[in-house]
Amino acid sequence: MICDYQTWMGGVDVHDQLRLQRYSLQLAVKFTKYYKTIALGMIDMAITNAYICQREARKAEGKPAADHTKFLLELHAQLIAMTDGDFADTMFSPGPATPTREMSPTTAHSLTADDEWVVVGGVGKYRQRQCKVCSLRKQNIGERRNTRFYCSGCCEGNKWVYLCDRVRPEHYPGNSLTCFAIWHSMLRDGKDRPRPRCGRDIQMRAPGKGKLKHRSGDESSGELGDSGNVRGGEEEGSSD
Repeated sequence: MICDYQTWMGGVDVHDQLRLQRYSLQLAVKFTKYYKTIALGMIDMAITNAYICQREARKAEGKPAADHTKFLLELHAQLIAMTDGDFADTMFSPGPATPTREMSPTTAHSLTADDEWVVVGGVGKYRQRQCKVCSLRKQNIGERRNTRFYCSGCCEGNKWVYLCDRVRPEHYPGNSLTCFAIWHSMLRDGKDRPRPRCGRDIQMRAPGKGKLKHRSGDESSGELGDSGNVRGGEEEGSSD
């Protein structure tokens, strides 16, 4: 690489001199957005390369090389003289529509709160299961994101699909969807779910057996946990 640089560095320096020291668009206009400055730099490079190609072509034909300033003046004059007809062959024509994946309708799906509860350390807490989307997106075995909400429309018999009602930005770059929305729109009710990042595939969980109670209206307040993660006794834990 060093040998190549030493061999061709003269040409690079000449190119930079033409691009940056003579009528440079990149240096003439300042932008706060870096990509606009880069775009002008690429235009400068295209103009400089065009001048070098023209100069080499004239040398091959035995003609004197054109002056850089005269080349730019001629180029600007040609650009100003262009009309709409000059772009007829380069105008964008829309191609066939790109097929898009149809989003699964969610009208029959809704989040329902599981009202079963267990006693952990003498305190009554709502029973929770691991969210299916969080289970797919976790990066380490042992990570748990529990929720008491499940989708009533995805239930198969006594097997329920538990889904968070929260937005988890770490699931996907720029994610703004709840796990419930991800499951039904991106994963089409779980039909297009990917393989988990770690561990085994997710399973539909049936409600817990034994030692479970249902809260009545007058018992719905007090020492019950919210929809966050709950760590407690053995009855609360479950596999994916």
